[in-house]
Amino acid sequence: MKILRLMKADFIKMKHTSFYWIHICVPIIGILIFLGYYSFSIAGSIGKVNGYLDGLSLVFPVVIGIVCSMVIEQELKAGKFKEMLSVEYGKGICLLSKVLVVLVMGFFSLSLAVGGFFIGFEYILKQNILPFKFYAVLTLLIFMAQIFIYLFHLWLSIKFGSGASIGMGIFESLFSALIITVLGDGIWQWIPCAWSIRFCNNFFIKKANSIDIFNKLADFNTGLSINAIGVRNCIIYTIILGILFGIWFNFFEGRKSE
Repeated sequence: MKILRLMKADFIKMKHTSFYWIHICVPIIGILIFLGYYSFSIAGSIGKVNGYLDGLSLVFPVVIGIVCSMVIEQELKAGKFKEMLSVEYGKGICLLSKVLVVLVMGFFSLSLAVGGFFIGFEYILKQNILPFKFYAVLTLLIFMAQIFIYLFHLWLSIKFGSGASIGMGIFESLFSALIITVLGDGIWQWIPCAWSIRFCNNFFIKKANSIDIFNKLADFNTGLSINAIGVRNCIIYTIILGILFGIWFNFFEGRKSE
């Protein structure tokens, strides 16, 4: 199939960059830092899991900004989008290949981050009290929430360059940190960079007189219900952006400054 050949070519293009190292090293470093801290922290097990998932959600926009800019800048250096704009395969399928490449690697990296933490927290620190199913569902929710961000940053990288993508990623990470607070109540469902961290937090609750921010797992169905509007908006926004991105790229002829 054409799409598989294009994806294979795109993966090969990134072979001599730090693209793969970022997707492998960042999760591993994050796991080691958090497990190292949790080995002596007096916080509760639930609070530790919530803290790790929050940290994961906060760093995602920055990483997405970096990797999307790397993929697009590689095309720019290779021939100023010559291959992406080629009529041999069609613009649409070339763009789809880029999207799938970053999504595949993003899901791999996220699975490594969550799975690695689960293994370390369960079998090394022996502090885990949550089922594997919980980690699996949260992994899928976090990934679903990031698809919109990936599409947005690919567009930014193509239209404006790596600086815009990375800069926006930093802003999104900082802004999503504010959305964790009461400032985000009632509006987070409509803000893409807030979806991931709020999806996670809505599965946790706080008992009275507790020093931890979150120290109890909410009823699973309740967590899904609270997230329902956010999930709906996430799906609708992502589909709309994907369609608009595809239409826009169909008319894209290269950057004017290039």
